[in-house]
Amino acid sequence: MRLSPLIYRFSKAFSNAPGPSERYLQLAIIGSPNCGKSMLANRLARAEVSAVSNKMDTTLQNTVLAFTENNCQVVITDTPGTIGIKHAKEVVGSKSSKILTDPENALKYADHVLVVHDCTNTGDYLHHRVLHLLHRNSHLKSTLVMNKIDLITRRSDLLELVRILCNGQVGGQEIVAARAQIGRLGKISNKNLSLHLAGISENDEKWQEAYRKLMLKPTSKCDYSETKKLFRNIRGWPNFDAVFYTSCVTDEGIAALRKHLLSLSLEKPHKFKADMVTTKNPQLICRDAIRAQLLDNLPSDIAYKLQIEIVEWEMDGEVLQIVAVINCPEERLGKYVIGINGSKISRIATNVNRSIQNLFKQQLFIRILVKGKGKLLEPPEPKSQKSPTQ
Repeated sequence: MRLSPLIYRFSKAFSNAPGPSERYLQLAIIGSPNCGKSMLANRLARAEVSAVSNKMDTTLQNTVLAFTENNCQVVITDTPGTIGIKHAKEVVGSKSSKILTDPENALKYADHVLVVHDCTNTGDYLHHRVLHLLHRNSHLKSTLVMNKIDLITRRSDLLELVRILCNGQVGGQEIVAARAQIGRLGKISNKNLSLHLAGISENDEKWQEAYRKLMLKPTSKCDYSETKKLFRNIRGWPNFDAVFYTSCVTDEGIAALRKHLLSLSLEKPHKFKADMVTTKNPQLICRDAIRAQLLDNLPSDIAYKLQIEIVEWEMDGEVLQIVAVINCPEERLGKYVIGINGSKISRIATNVNRSIQNLFKQQLFIRILVKGKGKLLEPPEPKSQKSPTQ
């Protein structure tokens, strides 16, 4: 396969001999499902590597991205949203354990943690699975990212929310003054704001015993109900070094966050070549991009049932020719995926072609075929088409 433009941008090869004064940061991004982790990782790395959709559970396993600036290299691990065992099996239908174990695996090798919180969430607390990860890895420094601020009309409301999520302190200092500064944490005032329980010292012995037991178990081995009950009265985490407000749509706060991460880099040799953006296999990037489009264009319960396979990946002159097959468990689902006159599958292919062409910096053409029970399907006749689940 002749694919010279991809060799340097998609590689697992380590960097050459360390250069003078190299700095390095291994970053893990964690958060609840659909809070914008993948899109944030893409914006930080300036590359659309991680698949993004409007539905939860788009990311099923860790994705590694990287960017290098001013002799500082930041390697980002974008992780699946923190979910429970039952959800992974029954809703997502994932046969792999990576969707459960990868968030904690990313923390094993991290120098720093970004905790992403969706500003539009109605709850004023960090997700209990995120809290469990933070408590089990309390030795790691962390930064809170308040994401999707473009969807917030009254940004002043976020100041009280941040105070709760940080247990009233950032970088070891009490939040005392009031001023919003988009990008990095402004100073906040509301000393009477209830923060609920700050830690285990304020809980009874029964709770402390439950806490000690769950701290011995990986998050993926804890029942969803266990962590939810344990952190029922705990809203935030007191050890964030900074808080940033970001929008991955308008790019507000992204440059400031990137600068902060570079400032946290350690005197370590680079792990990858400076022009590498990801270790992810190009075919896997393509497959995940198709999956994200299926999630955006189909009901979730249908999209989760579909299996995607790359069957051709060849250079034809200067054009990369890709053929993918979407395998459906039933013919009627396949016809719904195709759409009237092939409209739906054509739209999906166009969007995938655009996104991966920009990333690969390579002229390409993708053709997506649909099979139902192993049979290659043709577009259905023009008529009103309802979801097979209706």
